[in-house]
Amino acid sequence: QKLLSSGYSENDINFETIINVIEELIVYYSKFDSKHGASSLLSSLFQNKYEDQIFNFSIKDGKEIYGYQLEIPKGIEYKFSRYALNKEKPKQFFLLHLLGEILTGISGVISKYAYQTESLTFINAESPISKSFMHWMKVLSHTNTLRMYTLNYDRLFKILLEKIGISIFEGFDCGENVPLGSELPANITRILSDLSCNTYYNLHGSVFWRVSNEFQNFSEMILTPTPTIPSNDDYTVGTIEKGKPLYITNIITGYQKAQKSVLSPFRQMQSTFDRDCCCAEKIYIIGYSFGDQHINQIIKSAIQHNKNLQLIIIDPSFVKNDVESEFIRKFFPDRQELNISLKNVDKNLRSYFNGVFVVHTTTFEEFLKKVVC
Repeated sequence: QKLLSSGYSENDINFETIINVIEELIVYYSKFDSKHGASSLLSSLFQNKYEDQIFNFSIKDGKEIYGYQLEIPKGIEYKFSRYALNKEKPKQFFLLHLLGEILTGISGVISKYAYQTESLTFINAESPISKSFMHWMKVLSHTNTLRMYTLNYDRLFKILLEKIGISIFEGFDCGENVPLGSELPANITRILSDLSCNTYYNLHGSVFWRVSNEFQNFSEMILTPTPTIPSNDDYTVGTIEKGKPLYITNIITGYQKAQKSVLSPFRQMQSTFDRDCCCAEKIYIIGYSFGDQHINQIIKSAIQHNKNLQLIIIDPSFVKNDVESEFIRKFFPDRQELNISLKNVDKNLRSYFNGVFVVHTTTFEEFLKKVVC
């Protein structure tokens, strides 16, 4: 409500916006220098007027000592309360709990359609869209290397293709299922060196990943058999930029994606995404709203430097929401003085720059029906 009253539209406020607010508050209430007790730069200069509305918690037994726990709401035992073992201040610690709850909610939603083990699966491989997708990929795999990248947090497409015998490397050495009781480290060397295998990389992480702190002050992601529950795990706070601690999580969301992308295997997967875009013959962009600038920059660079590239977008809203003119202005700036050469190939297919850029103004399901037939 505060964001709305400050001029934000409802379209501007989604789960990523809320997560970003929480992450910024975590920075605000953290210590710039814990050794000398220096507060953050922001809290040294500004005051939060909404503390009474935000901080509905109390400290168990009323003592802020090493290993204290929080009661959430105030005076009520909170079954997911962690122990404060890393000099977290109570307000910062409360916000970490809040963020853990939200990430756990996201994990729960994804589990309902993407849960997969050897004995139980919620993935519907028999649905028409799943069958059409698998058929399309099988046809493409005969003459192409499939380099798939997703900003979703699941293993869905990799599992579907493994079911029909197409081996997909997801950055971790495993097949369709991860053996129960095991946790797999990322194969960083193969991510960087194997550029000819079929891949499915989660550029923003996965609910099937977990933050590993096997080495002190060094965090990496490991692949788990089932979705993780962040509210059950200890909080991992790292520092990438001095004075701005980050809550390191298995998924990257909010507005701190570029900062968190320096961790492994995010960094290596993004590096291969950059390389693949600049060397690809075709790039299909499906279900992406172009809201992440670090991803957009890689696509822009590919358009500028990869002269053999054909860019294909599948988006039913591309024209009706006036994405078209804005996209061409941003992603094809060097061609603004040239004739766009727009050609309506058919009702739902538009071609620009003599076929260099193609847009299917249909849903992915409708697109699959057309290409599979």
